[in-house]
Amino acid sequence: MIKTNLIFMGEPGAGKGTVAGIIAQETNLIHLSTGNIFRNEIKNKTELGKKVEFYVHSGGYVPDEVTNEIVLNAITKLKNEGKYFILDGFPRTIAQAEFLRNQKDFDFKTIQLTVPHEVIIERLSGRRMCSQCGAGYHVKFQPSKIEGVCDIDGSSLITREDDNPEKIKNRLKIYQEQTQPLLKYYEEKDELISIVALEDPNTVAKKVLEKI
Repeated sequence: MIKTNLIFMGEPGAGKGTVAGIIAQETNLIHLSTGNIFRNEIKNKTELGKKVEFYVHSGGYVPDEVTNEIVLNAITKLKNEGKYFILDGFPRTIAQAEFLRNQKDFDFKTIQLTVPHEVIIERLSGRRMCSQCGAGYHVKFQPSKIEGVCDIDGSSLITREDDNPEKIKNRLKIYQEQTQPLLKYYEEKDELISIVALEDPNTVAKKVLEKI
């Protein structure tokens, strides 16, 4: 049984959500995605959920104090149930990291999955999805039986607008600008465990478990 909580960090396409999901299946850890927490708050029409919905719909950034409270509520609930977790998508700023550090009842290990940018671009730009049922494919790693055609319903496959190589490069640039100070924050405190995530997700998950 793992008796620590993990913070997962990694660029878009590094596979942190997939790896976190595998670890959650194989261990006692709960995969806690901040995106899912937000969606649940909105769906349940909580007061915090209404605030998140307002900021999301207006195209604005959800303030730290709102995000912090939502995350704290979620992790406190798990702690009270005697559960440990993987935080995926939080913290994103040094202020959020400091907020977590001030929660003295929680222990964390911070994992960074690193992948060269050319590999990330290949991973993301090769993704395809069915225009009707939404099934996912990859031109190299998970191709459909007939090129450009969904195996399930025969509809055409499309590329998501976000998976255009130039847009991917821009997302990586933004991520670096926003997250570099946070990585440095953890590095300076000698709290960052970096793992090269080039192999398949199951192998990467094993590497993470070996490090913690």
